[in-house]
Amino acid sequence: MVSRRTRAVGTVAALALAAGGFTLLPGAAPQAAAAALVAYGSCEELLGYYRSALERSTAAGGRRGLPMPGPRDAQSASGRAESVQSGSAPAAERQSLDAGGSGPTGTNVQERGVDEPDLAKTVGDLLFAFSEDRLQIVRKGPQPQLLSSSALGGPAYGAELLVQGDRVLVLMPASRSDRPGIPEPTGPPGQVPPTGPGNGTAPAPDAPTSGIAAPSQSSPIAPDGGSYGSGSTRLMLLDVKDPTAPRLVETLEITGRYLSARLSGGTVRLVTASTPSLPNRPMTSPAGPAKERAARTARRDAARSATVEQVLPQEVRRSATGALIAEGPAVACEQVRHASSPTGAGTLLVTTLDPGKGLGATDRTAVTTEGDLVYASAGRLYVATSRGGTAAPGGGTGTARPGRSAKVTTELHAFDTTSATTTPYAGSAAVPGYVYGRWALSSHAGHLRVATTSAAPWSGEEPSSSSTVTVLREKADGLLETGKVEGLGKGERIYAVRYFGDLATVVTFRQTDPLYVLDLADPKSPRLLGELKVPGFSTYLHPVGGDRLLGIGSDADSNGRVTGMQVSLFDLSDRSKPVQLDRMPLGQGHSLAMDDSRAFGYDPQRRLALLPLSTYDMSIDGGGGGSNDAVGIRVTEDGALERAGRLRLGPQVQVERVLHDSTSVYAVSRTGVVAGRAGDLARTGSVDFGR
Repeated sequence: MVSRRTRAVGTVAALALAAGGFTLLPGAAPQAAAAALVAYGSCEELLGYYRSALERSTAAGGRRGLPMPGPRDAQSASGRAESVQSGSAPAAERQSLDAGGSGPTGTNVQERGVDEPDLAKTVGDLLFAFSEDRLQIVRKGPQPQLLSSSALGGPAYGAELLVQGDRVLVLMPASRSDRPGIPEPTGPPGQVPPTGPGNGTAPAPDAPTSGIAAPSQSSPIAPDGGSYGSGSTRLMLLDVKDPTAPRLVETLEITGRYLSARLSGGTVRLVTASTPSLPNRPMTSPAGPAKERAARTARRDAARSATVEQVLPQEVRRSATGALIAEGPAVACEQVRHASSPTGAGTLLVTTLDPGKGLGATDRTAVTTEGDLVYASAGRLYVATSRGGTAAPGGGTGTARPGRSAKVTTELHAFDTTSATTTPYAGSAAVPGYVYGRWALSSHAGHLRVATTSAAPWSGEEPSSSSTVTVLREKADGLLETGKVEGLGKGERIYAVRYFGDLATVVTFRQTDPLYVLDLADPKSPRLLGELKVPGFSTYLHPVGGDRLLGIGSDADSNGRVTGMQVSLFDLSDRSKPVQLDRMPLGQGHSLAMDDSRAFGYDPQRRLALLPLSTYDMSIDGGGGGSNDAVGIRVTEDGALERAGRLRLGPQVQVERVLHDSTSVYAVSRTGVVAGRAGDLARTGSVDFGR
């Protein structure tokens, strides 16, 4: 029986960003007590706000989001942490930089116990990958075997996977339609149409590369023609108990662009961000003042008459046979929260799901705002958005006016994830500066730590720019600042952050690479312990045990000009004097691990770092031309970096993930899987994906 959904569950959605290192144990996070955002009292109140915001947007050309109060300072101004100075705070307990291995599904996750969606996963002897718009299931081993290749109903660029038991959840961005809908099944009821195993021995050339679709930064109302919406997010739940014949269980489509999701303790939390979808009067050619006035009037009228269905995210849920299960608003008006003076017309939605029971939400929380990045620990989920400068993130580049610093802020919303079925709102704040990615965030011992740079890269060169690590704590009236360390990297911006309990490492760069080591043991008085300046920079940091840290990044000359890719090994035994033990140049090239930590892998037993590498010349290894490889780099006990081997895929097939088990390494591309020996990466076999 079809039940039209007119209610929604939960409370509030958020913006999320990154963090690193070691996590809270489940249930260790404090209970949510913040009440900085309030719920709308009725649909009439909600519509009044959204209509007003949309009308202002038509006149002002579009304005993102809502202003958030700055972080409340729990101390007097004189009691704040000094700018980049060692204080009298007690020293942090000795934090062990234990080697970080992959998560239970093969992904290099940010927090232990919190799985992240990815384009390839391993569970037991199976490898799951999304490629060629199909779910590919491979039997692992020295000679990998394709078990099934299942079409998923059309193009799905940017799709990711989560695996929970015998179920695979496919999350994919989808183009917006006026009314969300799911294509009808093309095969037998309840079964995804499969193709037979491939019989090739090497991946085919010219494979397209994957990536996450860029978030839309358009105005809430399109300037002319059609209707504007923020796209939609499509979920497919598959039963893979029989990996040779995956079975479709349910589908769900929600209006709003896909931000990310997290899986913890069997619960999935999906984060989406939507903007209203309103009809607009098409502009006819030739344009003129009268037609422009008519178009503005049409947009204003559309804003004034916007409906709940147009401003709030909608959902369609279907069974395996395509039968409608639920349709309508994805969240109720009274379960959307907002700041005291919101100005935007976006809606951030957190949907809580139990894949073992289907795609019916157990909770939904929403906030009148937008979202960019998601970070989650075992007890909290955060959504963050950086705003300001002369161009928004994703909206192109720009330069600040001469003599005027571009003001940038990062909004943060926290959600409590200690329950398996609900995700209540926990608090909000805004901090000065922008965050470079989710690794800039860390939740630890009831505090949120966030690393920001005062001037954003899209604002142009800012000689006065510097970076800050701010510590916040949940209170009844929001996330309050307890302390901060300022003045890191004058004239530079953050390239990498990694947290280890009460310890943090921050990399900034302009001409050299200062690696800062921070003591965060006292939330009221965080302090700088030491720094190291070396040429180049790291964009990802990974602990490899023994107080050593591996950096993936680029080398640079004395003028800051990048000269090639390199891997560095740092020793943090003396926190006040970090040193670089070794570095390994990798030539002119690039690794996806520099931009996406999920592309990096580390095998602690073999002390083996694994990463994709695309090189433009092979002069270092005596070769010629370019190549796409999976590269192994061994970290020796005496602090040196050694080449452990390569799996070569050729000049046109990019390696996207490098996974491993006890016997083999697997280079995953868009066209297939190549297997090699775990010790030296010597090739043992390969298999093509089905198409």
